[in-house]
Amino acid sequence: MDVKSAFLNGDLMEEVYVQQPPRFVVEGGSGKVLKLNKALYGLRQAPRAWNAKLDSELIKLGFERNPLEHAVYRRKHSDGFLLVGVYVDDMIITGPSKANIVAFKKEMMKSFSMNDLGLLSYYLGIQVTQKEGVISLCQSSYTLKILEQIGMKDCNPCHVPMDNKLKLSKNDKSPPVDKTKYRSVIGSLRYLVNTRPDIAYSVGIVSRYMEDPKASHWAAVKQILRYLSGTVNYGCIYRKLNTTETRLTGYSDSDLAGDVDSRKSTSGVIFFLGESPISWQSAKQKVVALSSCEAEYITAATAACQGGSMVSTAVV
Repeated sequence: MDVKSAFLNGDLMEEVYVQQPPRFVVEGGSGKVLKLNKALYGLRQAPRAWNAKLDSELIKLGFERNPLEHAVYRRKHSDGFLLVGVYVDDMIITGPSKANIVAFKKEMMKSFSMNDLGLLSYYLGIQVTQKEGVISLCQSSYTLKILEQIGMKDCNPCHVPMDNKLKLSKNDKSPPVDKTKYRSVIGSLRYLVNTRPDIAYSVGIVSRYMEDPKASHWAAVKQILRYLSGTVNYGCIYRKLNTTETRLTGYSDSDLAGDVDSRKSTSGVIFFLGESPISWQSAKQKVVALSSCEAEYITAATAACQGGSMVSTAVV
């Protein structure tokens, strides 16, 4: 669902005055200003006021905000939960009961002027395909946009996002490259990781050199882009779970002293619910491990914490 003119619904907490718009000056009052009763587009307070308004309305309807992800709300029903994801003026609604979803839509339409956009198909650059018992997420259009912007839309694809045992360093002596361009591509790739766990590690590696990127770092980025060129339609698939498949399975791994500058290791973690990936990360460890065993223990502890938080959230 989409809220029409969302920012105009925000209630201001302070007194705000604006100049009278050109050609709309009140006759006899050219030296006066207007006091706002509601938020206005272009006003700095408008986004905050709208967020506070929407938050209060959802809480009135019996929702509670997720303490870890403030854009997600949940309301408990006798037959399950109703979940609402918010991005500014767009809302994704999901739950096991279609009747509860329809009822919630009617409740929201009483408070705001809204558009019902129907079944989710595209959201924030993510293409969503929903079939019976299967939901797939893909960012193929976003991937093609990245490749087109870099001029690599018709490049030769490769089979892996990063060469095995590739070692990059901040002290590389190769020529420097355009920092703005490098950072822009890295930012785009990091957003692409939302549906592409297969590039999480390689993107994490090249993200370490945004401060002073060199030609060798850019070459590693270009290999990731070449890999994406051949795997444009890759994404995540979520299948409807049977009672025998509701098992949370996690995998963890690490290298030893993979960062040649700090000698820190890199942790990799991914969790599956049934056959579907639901959480993944690849990050440099915060301490220097003195052995491969210690590096693996650090990664295992990270995985245990992540898995424990998911289990506790599911139980709640």
